[in-house]
Amino acid sequence: MTELVPQKAVTEIVDTVKNLPVFKKDDIHFLQENSKHLGQVMEHTQMWRTNTQKLSIINDVHFPTDHAKYHQAMLEQKVQFDQAMYLAKDFEMKKLEIEELECDLEELTDSKRDKIKEKKIQIDIQFKQYELKQMQTAMKYRMDEIKGWQAIENELLNKMRKEGMDEEEIWTKDQGEIQNMFLASLNNLQGLPSCTDSAERSNLISLAVFAYKQVKQAGLLNTLKSKCNPAQLDSIGWLKKHIGE
Repeated sequence: MTELVPQKAVTEIVDTVKNLPVFKKDDIHFLQENSKHLGQVMEHTQMWRTNTQKLSIINDVHFPTDHAKYHQAMLEQKVQFDQAMYLAKDFEMKKLEIEELECDLEELTDSKRDKIKEKKIQIDIQFKQYELKQMQTAMKYRMDEIKGWQAIENELLNKMRKEGMDEEEIWTKDQGEIQNMFLASLNNLQGLPSCTDSAERSNLISLAVFAYKQVKQAGLLNTLKSKCNPAQLDSIGWLKKHIGE
């Protein structure tokens, strides 16, 4: 099947519904007159995330380390890849549905009842063809997501390898979890003065204390302190006082 052109898809669906009494004549005229623009809207309406939105997800506050950013990027990419595969399957199934309907058309007679069936089948085919175009557009944006995350992952991979991280460390989420949790909890502690919810306040403190103890037990405290910004160092000072060090 050749790729559907957005304007053609809109034109064909408008032609399908133009004689339906649910539309006013001036509404159909509007749709026909603006079919090119509506085709462009169909093609260019952004689905899912722009590149800027992707980068905002793996921000320094919630994912302070390259390792954490990388594993979040992997997760985002996996979701899009999975959905792209299901979309590809649905696309092929939709094409087969159209073929079945075309077979149904061939089996109809000249009876009045079959004439009604013919009209219903033709409408159904037109709408399924419109759905195919929507699915093609969705696939474009799914693939843009997959490719966008790949570019981000490649950049992070290069940085981590240059820093001397081996492949097992890079690909194992647990390897960098302690460092990321520690730094992220220090960032979150900065919101403590303005936190009025006692449960949330307790949660912020308990996670920070846990991460601090884990880092200290692993012998990574001094190493990570050297990477901390002034705000994070302030959080460490607050933590030490809180736990009585």
